Amino acid sequence: MTGAERSGLVMLAMAAVLSVVGVALLWPDMSGGRAPVARPPVSSPVPSPTTAAPSPEVTPTVGPKPTPGPSRTTGSPSPSASAPRDGDDLAGSVSDAALLKSLRLSRQADIPPRLEERLVDLGGKVLLADVTGTGRKAFPDYFKGTSATDRWRDCRIRAGVAERYDNRSDAALIHLVWAGTSPMGERDDRRPATVLLVRDVDGTWAPQPLPAEDD
Repeated sequence: MTGAERSGLVMLAMAAVLSVVGVALLWPDMSGGRAPVARPPVSSPVPSPTTAAPSPEVTPTVGPKPTPGPSRTTGSPSPSASAPRDGDDLAGSVSDAALLKSLRLSRQADIPPRLEERLVDLGGKVLLADVTGTGRKAFPDYFKGTSATDRWRDCRIRAGVAERYDNRSDAALIHLVWAGTSPMGERDDRRPATVLLVRDVDGTWAPQPLPAEDD
């Protein structure tokens, strides 16, 4: 085969290839169809932000200003053992409450409170009748009609407690602290005394002489 023949064959082959390519490019239009067109995905519409209705304006309520409470440092001072009772020259440097507390700490609390209160009151009356001479007629068996040898003035009972005598339920010792002015004019605000009270068969309490060993 000559060179001219080879060149002709090459030209024919290239023409055939070009024809095939052209037919392929024109095929969609020739067949009457359309190539599918890619569409963007359908997105759901984004709701526009809803403008919230403005909340009603709230006016702050101003309450009454708190009233300041009483200061702890301005309260009335509690009574102390070193503070005398106001208006009583016989109170001395120790309060009645401190004397009573001291008596209770040194004695047995073996008598019911209501009975003890009665016995302390009765023992105080016996003591005041003894030192002042006034009121002795209320205890004739105890004083035997005798009068006071030394009469004290301005006397009062400052504190008193009661406890059973010799572990008996019908006898009680009344321990008292009293104040007064002596016949010589001297004041004493802490004088101790003890009164023995005994209950009889009728249930009446009355003073009895204190045994010498307990005096």
